[in-house]
Amino acid sequence: MTFPYRPLSIIMLLSLCGLSCSEDPKLVEKREQQKAEIARLKGELALIEEKLKSIPPDVTEQLAEAKTLAEKQTAEAAQLQTEVTALEARKSAIKSEFEAYQAKYQLK
Repeated sequence: MTFPYRPLSIIMLLSLCGLSCSEDPKLVEKREQQKAEIARLKGELALIEEKLKSIPPDVTEQLAEAKTLAEKQTAEAAQLQTEVTALEARKSAIKSEFEAYQAKYQLK
């Protein structure tokens, strides 16, 4: 049995393969830096996701409802204050009329 290849060509082929398979130190260093960066970013991402879980729910709608309710109550309070002022004026007028009546018709 004979091999179609010469031993010298096989040795050259293996040496070329060995040279191309070895890793460039710069590429190895860059790969390690990238792995470290990926690990750091994954950690930061995990922290951010944890913070997102603890964020309270959006209460914008309830805030808008509360503002509307506060505005209605403020308007109602202003209306009631106007009514109180009118009633106090009426009371004062009636009291004056009563005092005038008492002065005019004193009981003996």
